[in-house]
Amino acid sequence: MTGLFSDLNFRGLVYQTSSEELANEMDADGSLCLYAGFDPTAGSLHVGHLLQLCMLKRFAQKGHRVFALLGGATGLIGDPSGKTAERPMLDTSEVDRNVILLSNQVHQILGQDSELLTIVNNLDWWSKMNVTDFLRNVGKYVTVNQMMAKESVKKRLENLETGISYAEFSYMLLQAYDFLYLFENYGVNLQLGASDQWGNIVQGIDLIRRVKKYENARGLTTPLVTKSDGQKFGKTESGTVWLDEKLTSPYELYQFFYNTDDNSVINYLKFFTFLSNEQIANLESSLQTDRKSRIAQKTLAFAIVSLVHGQQAAEKAKSSSEGIFSKPIETLNLEELISTIPSIRLKTSEILGGTIETLASISKLTSSKGEAKRLLTQGGLYLNNEKVSESKEIESGDLLQGKYLILRAGKSKQLVIEAVISDTK
Repeated sequence: MTGLFSDLNFRGLVYQTSSEELANEMDADGSLCLYAGFDPTAGSLHVGHLLQLCMLKRFAQKGHRVFALLGGATGLIGDPSGKTAERPMLDTSEVDRNVILLSNQVHQILGQDSELLTIVNNLDWWSKMNVTDFLRNVGKYVTVNQMMAKESVKKRLENLETGISYAEFSYMLLQAYDFLYLFENYGVNLQLGASDQWGNIVQGIDLIRRVKKYENARGLTTPLVTKSDGQKFGKTESGTVWLDEKLTSPYELYQFFYNTDDNSVINYLKFFTFLSNEQIANLESSLQTDRKSRIAQKTLAFAIVSLVHGQQAAEKAKSSSEGIFSKPIETLNLEELISTIPSIRLKTSEILGGTIETLASISKLTSSKGEAKRLLTQGGLYLNNEKVSESKEIESGDLLQGKYLILRAGKSKQLVIEAVISDTK
């Protein structure tokens, strides 16, 4: 059986480690106690968080005890890592609400009944810490020189207009103490994070060494996930891809990963699925032998929706996706599609007689009528699964079953429009 460290290396998930001994510790099932942190700055996690959740799951599957730390306290401050300006501060009630929502999502992905998973909220200990104790128990052990040397701080100091507030400057101390607290109270000896968290992780390791005289605290980072063009992973034209089905439906999540390009799909299969090395190698071969079938992309999309929302949701998303593109339009169950893919209701008077560009704009399929016109000239606008090559007025004969239209922009952005007589939208 492949060891955990070897498996992570195969998947390209080991970016930095604080100790060469970590490899043996990872392969000794159940020997580690580790955590990854998630700040509740929104009411949902997004696909950018998915890699760390998968990492926790991989460790748990090998018998290691894992902690998901939700930053009820740090979320009130804001991590400057990767940010060029100060984050807007959230009020306490909003952060408290977000912690509950994120806790539910973590349980969904890592398992409701996992004995190896513990979810903690750092507000539980920070709410009991006063300023004097913080300066004595944390600040005393960290020099300003160390803090100024951190990349996230240096970048912000280069911008004389925005700079960095003392609150965000202190964030690395909060995260370092989180590691120390978890070490003292739960025996946590390894912190996971993306590569932009390396400075904060090392700060925690150093704090444990100074305060507890313990030399074996570890850190492990994963690479930052980007698209093949270098753009930030998880961002689309319509915004962030969320893990909450109310914000990003299972169908939309399926489509996001189904539209992964060939250059990225194998890496994403390694990062976000639990397929074996052999299974991934076979899917890589399919890119050469049967590229048009997009078997690798379908496998990726199905696996991720299953992980986040369950297999039933994945089956439904897959069925809807394949139905829209491969089944004759007259055979589609449009009422079922409405429950799966994005849909909107518009007055019949707003639809009939207007151009397809206008309809794309008012339905928010495109951001503007100008964008719709550009799509039209580029061959990227579809009505009822048929490419529209020139401007046309929408007629009653275009309505499927007398009241539905399917609009599509490009490869992945679909919308079902239901025509209604009343003003109800």
